[in-house]
Amino acid sequence: MKLIENQQFKYLLAGFPILAFIYALISYSVNIPWLDDFEVGPVALYRWLQEVEFQKKMAIIWAPNNEHRVVTLKLLVLFNYYVLGQLNFKWMILQSHLYLIPLFIVIWKTLPKSNRVLFFLPVPYLFLNFQYYLSTYWMISSVQHNLVIGFGALAMYCLSKNSTRRFWLALGCTLMACLSNSDGLFFIPIGALVLLLQQRLRGLLIWLMLLSSAIVLFFWKYPSMNYHESGINYFYQHPLESLNGFFVFMGGGFDFWYREQTSFRLIETAFVGILLVFILLISLIRLIKGLGFSQFIQRFKDKSSTQPNVLFVLSMLLFCLMNAGAISILRSSWGEFVYLIGNYKIYPTLALVFVYLLVLLTWKPSSMLVGLISIFSIIFWGFSIANSLEDVRQRKILLQKERVLFRKGEVGLGFTAQQQKDFGIDKIMRFFESKGIYSEE
Repeated sequence: MKLIENQQFKYLLAGFPILAFIYALISYSVNIPWLDDFEVGPVALYRWLQEVEFQKKMAIIWAPNNEHRVVTLKLLVLFNYYVLGQLNFKWMILQSHLYLIPLFIVIWKTLPKSNRVLFFLPVPYLFLNFQYYLSTYWMISSVQHNLVIGFGALAMYCLSKNSTRRFWLALGCTLMACLSNSDGLFFIPIGALVLLLQQRLRGLLIWLMLLSSAIVLFFWKYPSMNYHESGINYFYQHPLESLNGFFVFMGGGFDFWYREQTSFRLIETAFVGILLVFILLISLIRLIKGLGFSQFIQRFKDKSSTQPNVLFVLSMLLFCLMNAGAISILRSSWGEFVYLIGNYKIYPTLALVFVYLLVLLTWKPSSMLVGLISIFSIIFWGFSIANSLEDVRQRKILLQKERVLFRKGEVGLGFTAQQQKDFGIDKIMRFFESKGIYSEE
């Protein structure tokens, strides 16, 4: 116990998963595109360089990838080309993880100052695990998710502080989140709710006017509306499938048996999802009780019911819940295992972190209980590494092998030989290699 009470030891213990994650990120990220990486990377850059008219160049940046506008990703590609002189997918994976720094900073600032290091200890172990490794090591997924989480967290933290200066920063960050991935749009109604709770009606009006225009632009010439309509129609016909999918999605961070499509996976993750939502609801009830039911309206008028740290945590949890809701409705027709796709798991993992933070702020647990949570988080982290590290290694080896096949015009990196010719990918990659812009080495 004396060791855990040592401040330096707690810093080392909290920093260990961060250093391990950075080491793994550098070791297992490769400069090899896969599947959608081609469209938003070399194909978009090639079209940009070939195009002369400014308006058409902007259209390339604005064009969606599937149902997502990934403007910030394409801007990152241009940054790497014009500033760093390279089209390097490994660099972009590493750069995308820089956006997790503001996430960790605002979480740190949210924690109680007394014994802050101990309270922070479970966070890196819960979040920096290998459960969502596809989102970590696949460039397009890494950039999309990390940027939307980083910008969104900074936006909600600034907004929760009820500051005019920070309001404009929150507005800008929310816009960047919207341009990073479709779920960035969720921060618009979430931010509006925060402003409403703070009774900042002027800010709410500005927020809705400016960001509602972002929604209009986002869906302008949007090619996937039919896809969303079919998903909603399926939801109307099979609502219970989506309800079950919601809880399966929320428990996806504990999907350790992802190699097989068994009913156990669905039952186990649904149980964890129900448990997380239950803890969330109990924490909300405790929060409202703490404010006092009879005085709640008066506290709202006095603005004493809107604690900044609680608002921030709730806004991020609402973001995770909205992701779960959207996926469970729009993807339900894809089958019952769609909720456990690897790159989705970053959101239930994020929810796990913020459920812990909500418990911390509303239950005010003892140091001993936080210590037990820390032990659980370390075990969870260790189990995720033992379970998925070999998959991460094998994915790197597989991409390197498929890169050789791709160069020979054979099946590889998500494309058949015919698809490579139809989309001109082989020609585009040879172009960048001949110019020294792209090199696997």
